[in-house]
Amino acid sequence: MSNMEVSKQLFNDRIKYLFEATSYAKPIIEHGSGSFVWDVDGNKYLDVNSGQFCMSFGHGYVPFIECITKQMNKIYHTNTATLSPEVFEAAEKMAATTDYKLSKTMFLSTGSEANEAAFRYAKYITGKTGIMGLDHGYHGLTLAAQGNTMGGLWARPYVPDAVSVKTPDYLHSDKNKTQEEFYAECFKDLKEKFNEYGNNLAAFILEPVIGVGGMISLSMEYLKEIRKFCDKYGVLLIFDECQCGFGRSGKWYAYQKANVVPDILVTAKTMGMGLPVSAVTFSEETAKKIEGKLVHFSSHQNDPLAAAIVSFVIDEIKNNNLLESNREKGLYLKDALEMACKESDTLINARGDGLMCAFDIDDTIVTDYRNFSKKFIKEMEHNGVLIQAIRQGRTFRVMPNYYITESEIDFLQQAIIKSISQVVKI
Repeated sequence: MSNMEVSKQLFNDRIKYLFEATSYAKPIIEHGSGSFVWDVDGNKYLDVNSGQFCMSFGHGYVPFIECITKQMNKIYHTNTATLSPEVFEAAEKMAATTDYKLSKTMFLSTGSEANEAAFRYAKYITGKTGIMGLDHGYHGLTLAAQGNTMGGLWARPYVPDAVSVKTPDYLHSDKNKTQEEFYAECFKDLKEKFNEYGNNLAAFILEPVIGVGGMISLSMEYLKEIRKFCDKYGVLLIFDECQCGFGRSGKWYAYQKANVVPDILVTAKTMGMGLPVSAVTFSEETAKKIEGKLVHFSSHQNDPLAAAIVSFVIDEIKNNNLLESNREKGLYLKDALEMACKESDTLINARGDGLMCAFDIDDTIVTDYRNFSKKFIKEMEHNGVLIQAIRQGRTFRVMPNYYITESEIDFLQQAIIKSISQVVKI
């Protein structure tokens, strides 16, 4: 690949004007098309992050550009007390994706905002303040959302009334215990926490497929057990499907595989195609208790542009049979990752749920996994792939756009094999 002279110049000359909220990758992206992006130096990369898991149909998707151009020429923002036809249409389509079991939607901006809104409504309805979640769950970086992310580990200031339970993640658990022993421990912890805190809980929030916390699909039995405890203690169940929703798992929503219906559904990312769009969708019973109450208000609530985008994404998934396609491509992708892992002793645990896949570094072999992960990501860039790590570098997630091809997946597989062999030699 070519050098990085323009990127280096931009970083050296202009980074002083940019607040560094995180450690930025060196490729500075200039444009994209389909599954690929190009940096300012002309280097081409397969983007298996699909942006930040938002570009559901790939970069520069022409029908989407036409959709937003058409809407921009009509109207794209109104005040919060004024609706447009697009909002009614999108709300009805949202209800249809849930088989009308959740039928009342409000459109917002980000997943964090949507989770904050869900918390506020849950507290208003129940008159209680506690929120329970999984200790590996991720729900955003605004204050209340972060208080229930990773057990509130990084929330500053401290958020009261946040309670976490053990994540049923046997893949990364203590291997001295059998799988049955570990899951029995998780169910015991769940029961004990509900017995202790249940009467003070407004809501239980979880991702049916855990994203940042390890790319783990929760079992049907576990979801059903949580539903049972929520009903027993009068706790509202919130499913955060910002990452796994809108078809990524091969269903409209991952919870539909377990046939466990939440009281509140939160969605974002894929539904906005890279623009800040999210939604909170309530069951009819839940909505009746809060409609018309000024509990959550936003400058970007039920925007016409956001609604038009949601309708476009739903229609695209439905009309092009992308739910079935994601299931089929997900199997192909998981197989490709499994074969790549077999080429190296340091890569293990290839797994996936639709187009939400991952693999791990074996941290019993690679103890300095943080630095190892950074080197691997850098080699992947050299070999033409943008990929991200989670769990402090122990897990790599693969969440491509829905139109990724088998040949592009094959390219990813070969890049992983080549990159890991190069890193091991370093």
